[in-house]
Amino acid sequence: MGVGLFIEPESEPGAFVSKQNRARQFDFLHTSWVIATYGVGLQIDHEFVCELNRYATHYISPQPGQYRRHYNVRVGEHRPSEWYLVYEEMDQFLEVLNSNWGKWDAVMLAAYALWGVCNIHPFADGNGRAARALCYFVFCRKQGAWLRGRVAFIELIKEHRDNDYCAILQRMHDAKTDGMLTNLDEMTAFLNEMILAQLATADS
Repeated sequence: MGVGLFIEPESEPGAFVSKQNRARQFDFLHTSWVIATYGVGLQIDHEFVCELNRYATHYISPQPGQYRRHYNVRVGEHRPSEWYLVYEEMDQFLEVLNSNWGKWDAVMLAAYALWGVCNIHPFADGNGRAARALCYFVFCRKQGAWLRGRVAFIELIKEHRDNDYCAILQRMHDAKTDGMLTNLDEMTAFLNEMILAQLATADS
């Protein structure tokens, strides 16, 4: 797809595309989880994270599935690093995530995945969508089971975006230390609530 081929996400066709993209991204997540359970070597790496973003932002971002280039962002009070530092910071983030895979439980890993992408904000658009998708995949992959429920907790998180969720993210940004680490306590507690809320939507 050409870089210039995109439509405004706030427009009527943009809203339609966004909805379709979310469905395709979730299908890709489920397919990836199934593939990963067969042990064929699917890695949580730069390519995988970029694919999550590409599915979420196809046709509604000028740089879908690519780390932002020549583009800096500011998100509320959070100011992510400049674009040329993104790859290095994502490298550090992925190293922490993968090196702690055997030490942290599923919710801690999911909380870290969610925060890490939001903190670095590696894409021109769709960072939250990529972060929530990665969070979901990490949780299910670590658990070894696809989570039951009619409403995925990544959708439930959005309902809390203007309240608990963004405030927790900002406190995590403020608590960041060298080497892409931060305090995970609040986010793990929040995700536990969202996971239970999803399970409550499961058919008995």
